[in-house]
Amino acid sequence: MAVAQLKTKYSGSLLGISWAVINPLLIMLAVTFVFRLVFKIEINNFPLFALAGIFPWMFFSAALNEVAFSILGQQGLLRQFNLPREIIPLSSVLANFLNFLIGWILMYPLFLFFNHRVISFLPLLCVVMLLNLLFICGLGLIISVLNVFFHDIGHLLGVLLMFWFWVTPIFYSAEMVPQGFRWILDLNPMAIYVVCYREVVFYGRMPGLSLFTAAAGWAVISAISGLLVFSKLENKLLKHI
Repeated sequence: MAVAQLKTKYSGSLLGISWAVINPLLIMLAVTFVFRLVFKIEINNFPLFALAGIFPWMFFSAALNEVAFSILGQQGLLRQFNLPREIIPLSSVLANFLNFLIGWILMYPLFLFFNHRVISFLPLLCVVMLLNLLFICGLGLIISVLNVFFHDIGHLLGVLLMFWFWVTPIFYSAEMVPQGFRWILDLNPMAIYVVCYREVVFYGRMPGLSLFTAAAGWAVISAISGLLVFSKLENKLLKHI
């Protein structure tokens, strides 16, 4: 189902799967112009610095936007077949993960060209990706099932993601945040994942133990919470769709 959804997303598109790279690159160029040339942020290799944060954020935001309406969009499938209902939202998240993975495969050589040390941390990058995927799967299960009962959630999600975007260190480093506001990053799971990605693919070094532990903790908490909420509400789904 995930592969089928990925094919459907790019069916009829002239550039096809290339959009998995084109979109982040276009955003990177725009952001580089604004933050490097206008606001004069002094970060070496800023385009790659920004790209290391843009990729995971686009995976996160695209997955949540699509998974929110995944169950509502597959009402016929749920009524016709007796299948585990969590397959619907999870396949939506996995389709976006495949898109995300293809983008990394195509762009990883660029990071490797500018910093050859990142190749040593390729296995760690895979671990960070899996933890990030687990976190999004859990959150996606919660959002998808709650949106069936409260349709406002799907519409409010865009506003929430916009706010979440700016409090995540995508175009700035965590060190640039004033000390009095660092607690916001500590409570922001996507800030933790973005910093982990950046440590591995941009700086070519091991994330701190506390950072990696937090990433694993958020993944486990999200997955367990998602399964619990979904299992509690799934029997009522057919009555509300």
